[in-house]
Amino acid sequence: MEKTKTTLIKNGRVVLGQNVTRQDILIRGEKIAAVSRLSDYKPDIEINAEGLLVLPGAVDTHVHFNDKFMHTVSVHDYYSGTLAAAHGGVTSIIDFSNQAPGASLVSTIKNKKEEAQGKALIDWGVHPVITQPTQRTLNEIPLIVREGAPTVKCYMTYRSEGLMIEDKDLRRILERLRKAGGMLMVHAEDNDTIERNVSSMISAGLREPIYHAKSRPIEAENKAIRRCIELARKTGGRIFIVHMATDEGINLISKARAEGLDVIAETCTHYLVFTDRMLERSDGIKWICSPPLRSQSVQDSLWAGLRDGRISMVTSDDAAYSWEAKLSGAGRFDECPNGIPGIETRLNILYSEGVNKGRLSLPRFVELVSTTPARLFGLTPQKGSLSPGKDADIVLFDPEAKWTMGQKTLHMAPNWAAYDDIEITGKIVKVLSRGDLIIDEGRCLAEKGRGRYLYRKLDLPVPTST
Repeated sequence: MEKTKTTLIKNGRVVLGQNVTRQDILIRGEKIAAVSRLSDYKPDIEINAEGLLVLPGAVDTHVHFNDKFMHTVSVHDYYSGTLAAAHGGVTSIIDFSNQAPGASLVSTIKNKKEEAQGKALIDWGVHPVITQPTQRTLNEIPLIVREGAPTVKCYMTYRSEGLMIEDKDLRRILERLRKAGGMLMVHAEDNDTIERNVSSMISAGLREPIYHAKSRPIEAENKAIRRCIELARKTGGRIFIVHMATDEGINLISKARAEGLDVIAETCTHYLVFTDRMLERSDGIKWICSPPLRSQSVQDSLWAGLRDGRISMVTSDDAAYSWEAKLSGAGRFDECPNGIPGIETRLNILYSEGVNKGRLSLPRFVELVSTTPARLFGLTPQKGSLSPGKDADIVLFDPEAKWTMGQKTLHMAPNWAAYDDIEITGKIVKVLSRGDLIIDEGRCLAEKGRGRYLYRKLDLPVPTST
């Protein structure tokens, strides 16, 4: 019988829960076996982490691989996307899978398993996206929950793209998810407001990138968030607001939770480092995303919400479209694919702009990028912390290193970068995934196809009759 490989990570500053202490980590096979002072242990492999932080691998629950949207397809597939993720310290991702016209809901999982086969470098899961709220689709909700994909997304906008779900159907979906043990993820923007604004602006010749933001004002987002809160109030189901970018939204979510409603929100990396002034630049199409970038005051509020817990986590919302595709919106903002490539940047940005600048503590930083995403999305048996028994998904991080983030130093697939010429403090040195060293000083050592499907089960209250 082959001996199980052991690896010892020595002398690092380990972030475990609320503690940051000098410890060693013993890995046996794919799992963390012990966290202690283990200087006398003789492992098969020894890694010296002197001067480094030892962090759990990041969990990114909001990425769009092979995403068909606005006359194009995102350029991150399960190889290029997970390659960039690994370089960014991400060891688990969850990808969105849109229900195709006439297709079953279960096919959303099958399609992603086919896309990932032989390509994925890290572990991955699926969020089915409902586009056709038929009785057949509703009947399949318990099936996808049993298949380990209990988090379903719906859009409250993008009617012209065939994605929008009406409120009456959102309620039916949420009721089914609640009974099945699932969670509804919502892109919360009011479609009527947006369609009206886009039409009037284009007619008036207001076509530059900044008018993308003006066409999707904060109130369009707030109005949709209020409707989501009302849905949670009526059904008792759990709603997760994706990519929230409003200051009033923070307070709406906080009040809803104080009322006892199960409503949670995330924000995204780009809202924390860019403002709507980027859209006024000559290359402003780089920063067209939805919801749009907001003002400096909103950005400040988002940081405050992350610090005090009113916003639960941060994801990348990686939507990597080619420069040629983005250029299709150079003449009018409504034809530019909405999205920013960012799967690799999140951990580094949050450390540099958050921990390094005193906005976040180290434990809070780890909660935002790893522990909370794993907990909320059904990965806590395996992922999210450095506790013994967890998968040995580990990032060794140099907190003092300084470098410039940009197209030349990133590994994402697009031939352009939104995160360009940004001075960063802190750098990823090594990344382990289930005990395998997959990134070593900038070199990828991972084998294609080693990533596994993440079967997820949510920790939700047992439903009672309503």
